[in-house]
Parts: sequence; C-alpha cells; structure tokens
Amino acid sequence: MELGLLSERGGLSRENDPFIWDPIKESLEGACKRLLALYDRVLLLMTRPPFGAHLALAEALRERYPGRLLLHATPLFGPGLQALHERAEELLGKAEPEDVLAELRRMEREGRLYLASADPEALGRQGWLPPGGKLVMRLGFHALFALEGEHLRLPPLPVPEGQVPPAFAEFWGRAFAGRPVRAYLNLGKAAPPSWRRALEEGLKAHLALQKARLSPMPRDLQERIGAKSLLGFAYPL
Repeated sequence: MELGLLSERGGLSRENDPFIWDPIKESLEGACKRLLALYDRVLLLMTRPPFGAHLALAEALRERYPGRLLLHATPLFGPGLQALHERAEELLGKAEPEDVLAELRRMEREGRLYLASADPEALGRQGWLPPGGKLVMRLGFHALFALEGEHLRLPPLPVPEGQVPPAFAEFWGRAFAGRPVRAYLNLGKAAPPSWRRALEEGLKAHLALQKARLSPMPRDLQERIGAKSLLGFAYPL
C-alpha cells in the first residue's frame, strides 16, 4: 500500500510544499483529503502541546478515516519536526508504514533537542524562567534547555553567550559517541553573527556529521522563545 505524508508546519520553513499543512491555505481535513485521493494511507506528523495546537483535530480526523490516517504525535518541534519529516520522506516507498513509525520513535528516543534563549520576557511568558533568571541574563548568559520526554527540563542551564554553540556540539558529541549524525538548527534573527561560524566549527569538531541544516528560526517560534536564540535537534543514524 502506498503511503503519503503530511506534517503540520510547526516551525518548518519550506514554502508551498504539498506535504506540509499550511492552515492559512487549507483546513487540515482538506489537506488530508487531498492526499488520501492520491495515496492508500497518509502518515500525519503532529507536534504535541505546548508547541503543537492541532493534535485534538488530528485525532478526530483519524477516527473519521479509520485505517487510512496514521497519526504520529511527537514532542519534537521546529528542527526536530523537520528531521522527522525528512526522514519519513526518505523512507516512503522503501519501508513498511510500521517500520517508518518505528524509525521516528527511535529518533525521538535517541535524538537530543536543545533550546537556548536570552529573552527573559519570552521565557517568562512560557513560565520557564527561574527566580533570578532575568538578572543572570543581564550578565550575558543564555538559558539552555534540554527536551526530556515531552517537556523541557527545568531549571535551565546558564551558559555564557559565546559558549552556546560549543555547548550544543559538545552535548551532542558526548551523546552520540562517534556515530553518524544529522543535525538541524534554527537561528534566531537577533543571535550573534559569530554563532554561524562557531556552529560550523563545533559540529565538525565533535560529531561524525553526515548532514547539517542551519535555517532562520520561523516567526512563530521566535515569538515564543525570543529572537536571541538557538534551537537544535540532532540524531544518530
């Protein structure tokens, strides 16, 4: 049976992609119907709350199209969702649907998502800023969070601004111990320009890098975590 793919935008920056749902252009059911007319089954990738807002709608559609919509709800968002989407695309037509789902679950289990921000107002709105956190940021530190299960670990780790890119690379390097790695990163528009070079050098130094993607952070994510930020997900093959 031929399998199609549909992901919510959730931070994905690709425009006019028929396999990424754009809620401004069509309803979720309309997007599913469009693909169900072309494929026997459709794999629907949706981010869980708090970063995903459409999971309940997707669950209702799965009940409306039993056996034809395969829903995979993930805690990953932004570059993490992008990694899942691209890996699923890669496996379509080469693996059974159950094997594709198993690979996505492995990526969630073995991959690591980190978020760093120096925007105390944005973090405060999310309830992620510990007492004294605003003062620490005024001293030049970023709050670095790790996704554990379905939640960001609190309190965050204070990291000096210049050490944020190396910290991402070093944490991933220790976690993956020489295995081939793919890394996906979103850079906020107010992040230091020097971070691009630091990321390139750090990833090459600490990882057996097979692929790396560095993209501007989408507006919806910047509004939530601040523009002076870095968000990254990496997973081993």
